[in-house]
Amino acid sequence: MINIVVVSHSALLAQGVQALAQQLMRGDGCKLALAAGVDDEQHPIGTDAIKVMAAIEAVADGDAIVVLMDLGSAVLSAETALELLDPALAAKVSLCAAPLVEGTLAAIVAANSGAGLEQVLAEARGALQAKQAQLGEATPTSKSLSLPLNQGKSVSWTVQNAHGLHARPAARLAETLAPFDAELVLEKAGQCANPRSLNQLALLQVRQGDSVRLIASGTQADLALAAFQALAEQHFGETVSAHQQPSLHGIPVEESVSSGPVLQVYSFWPTLAERKIGADDILNEQQRLREALQHTLSDLNRLAERTATLIGKPQAGIFGAHSMLLDDPDLQQAAYTRIAQQFCSAEQAWRQELEAIAADYRTLDDEYLRARELDVRDMLRRTLSHLQRQTIPPIVLTTPAILVMDELMPSEVVMLDRRMVLGICLSGGHALSHSAILAKAMGIPMVVGMSDCLSKTRSGQQAMLDAARGVLQLSH
Repeated sequence: MINIVVVSHSALLAQGVQALAQQLMRGDGCKLALAAGVDDEQHPIGTDAIKVMAAIEAVADGDAIVVLMDLGSAVLSAETALELLDPALAAKVSLCAAPLVEGTLAAIVAANSGAGLEQVLAEARGALQAKQAQLGEATPTSKSLSLPLNQGKSVSWTVQNAHGLHARPAARLAETLAPFDAELVLEKAGQCANPRSLNQLALLQVRQGDSVRLIASGTQADLALAAFQALAEQHFGETVSAHQQPSLHGIPVEESVSSGPVLQVYSFWPTLAERKIGADDILNEQQRLREALQHTLSDLNRLAERTATLIGKPQAGIFGAHSMLLDDPDLQQAAYTRIAQQFCSAEQAWRQELEAIAADYRTLDDEYLRARELDVRDMLRRTLSHLQRQTIPPIVLTTPAILVMDELMPSEVVMLDRRMVLGICLSGGHALSHSAILAKAMGIPMVVGMSDCLSKTRSGQQAMLDAARGVLQLSH
């Protein structure tokens, strides 16, 4: 962990920098301490070496400490503080000549994302480049990125944020992508940037309406792309008003209160039998899985086409992301290897691989990303169904009804007849799942986490769903 100390002549200035930095910080990836002003009510402007020393000691638990200063005597106070500190602690401190405001914000984002000392210092020192480029001034030479990753995958998004990828959403993007073991490039109209760098994201000058593409290659490329897609759908942590969302294509959202009969439907999962295979069966099982994956990819293409027509292209990208994960050669090879080494069936090998991925999603800190585990299980169910030649039964409503289920897959939502679905109640589910997102885009009221909705209702029972309040009122 790299911690930051701000040294300023003005306590108000330092507090303002701190307030800005806190808007860009998520989690506890670094600590920020202030050493600003002097204890003189008549003349509060100045710096104090003892205050600087105390601020450094307050964040001494970091692997390294970066100190940023505003004016000349602030540098002298910082240098004096180093002389007063314990030598072991002083050795961990780096004085940085970066501009105080821009440098602190860039350093905070890099440090909070887990960057090392050299990267934090480089981000701080390069913090003026974006402003210089915007004003047409000469900028220091920086390492430019070209379009690499000939073997890479990509996801595109049209930015709808009113102010584009300004500091706050850019910081959120850099932090989200930081943990993944992958080579990443963000491209806009042929210009490329490192999406883990606040400075490079600023240099890209992404504005509302600009289309950006994240290109990824490496061990965790698919996870990085999925994280980007999820964050983009969340508008990089910002609220976008309805009139700024052309992706909805003007589909009206129905009133949140609806009445009608209940229809209970239980989720379908293909039945599997544990079985071992012999050495002579390995190639056959691998081929079975290969064919089932091709059928599943065809299903996802059809789902994407239906979603694009029914709702819009951004929502269709949900199934495009599913296809990218499913078509990952490393994932497929892992399943083929498992079949060969463990003498297990195609069903068992594929289930173990995808359940491991779903479990990884469930351990993520970001609640939005945790909800993506449902997508993985949706793909798992579809592939297992092809392997078992058990067709997933469609959810058919012959009369308008309130659908009550344990959970609902994204691929099932887009196949619903909107005219027949008065609302959806799920005993499980997640408000940030793609199922909920698709239902909202289709104008279907939905309530999730209603744990007793299956046990306390019956098909045909009259009910009123108040989705805004999360209440299902039942008639006797």
